[in-house]
Amino acid sequence: MTATRVAFVNEGRLGAGGMGHPQMEAALRAGLAGRDDVIPEFVQIRPMSTSARSISRPVPGLARFDIDFQQQRWQLVQAFKGRRVIGHHVRRDRPDAIHVHSHSAALALGGLLRDLPVVVSVDASVQAWQAMGVWREVRRHSPAMVGLSQWLERRLFRQALLVQAWTAWTRDTVLAACPTARVIELHPGLDLDHYRPVSREERSQLRVLFVGGRFAQKGGRDLIEALGPELGRSVELDVVTPSSSVESRAGMRVHRIGPGDRRLVHLFQQADVFCLPTRADAVPWVVVEAMACGTPVVASAIGGIPDLLDHGAAGSLVEPGDVDGLRAALGALLDDGSRRASMAAAARRRAEACFDARHQTAKLIDALASARGA
Repeated sequence: MTATRVAFVNEGRLGAGGMGHPQMEAALRAGLAGRDDVIPEFVQIRPMSTSARSISRPVPGLARFDIDFQQQRWQLVQAFKGRRVIGHHVRRDRPDAIHVHSHSAALALGGLLRDLPVVVSVDASVQAWQAMGVWREVRRHSPAMVGLSQWLERRLFRQALLVQAWTAWTRDTVLAACPTARVIELHPGLDLDHYRPVSREERSQLRVLFVGGRFAQKGGRDLIEALGPELGRSVELDVVTPSSSVESRAGMRVHRIGPGDRRLVHLFQQADVFCLPTRADAVPWVVVEAMACGTPVVASAIGGIPDLLDHGAAGSLVEPGDVDGLRAALGALLDDGSRRASMAAAARRRAEACFDARHQTAKLIDALASARGA
């Protein structure tokens, strides 16, 4: 059997708003280890140059009213960077297929989609991401500010060999954008030998973990409010964020570490509860990482998070912005060790069943082979 040469293209780390992208490559490397039917070529798109950042910045005065097309300009910059990098790689190395994560980098591929099998990896459509207000407050006219991006996205979804949608929610956002897209619902998974449960160290206080680049938007302030006077008294809080506005204080330690760092894995493994009360999110890696480490999860019922947590069977779901509900959900876990143990076991079982990178990558390669042969 002739091995298939697949170029796996990744946008890389995109700052506080997109820190998890390198996890995709890590998942693929773990999933492809030991296989001889695929020759992987990993290609990472470089961060934006100074001129590219200037093109995609908010426009003073106009940004306040969301009439500066910022999200669309950013997506177009990523799209043309992706086209340049992918086009160069195709001409030089002649892969048999291309896998692109995330799909923003593939929006401008155009003719390459006709000449080469392309699989695009999606965690949320342009419209779904824009509607969450991740960039800024959503106004009545805001959808028009991403009209060109949505047109390019529909063309991409229609012409791509496959669209890899990470969750059922993601699949629905893709099909809403392009009903004829050839979609497979498939999360990339994790290296479950790296993210795994270990014995917790003995300590006098329970420990809650929060991980989020966009601290306020990810619900960091809601979490601090929900813990209230118990913070530092009966509960310790570990916060992992690059946000310079958040500093350590009594009962709270702030860590400046990135995705995949062994110190971060250790924090997942040692936490009694992982909490992500995010107000805007698609399919955050950190939820799956906590589950894989056998750590009970409390997270917002937003985006693809309910799918990750099996709609509450493998974690506790709360409404975004509901501080009282968050306080109750945390209290129910922190006050009940047997409940934490039960949820931890359910989380790890779901990770093994649905998020093992070896199994997920095998499904991806099988789907690619089947689609190419159709």
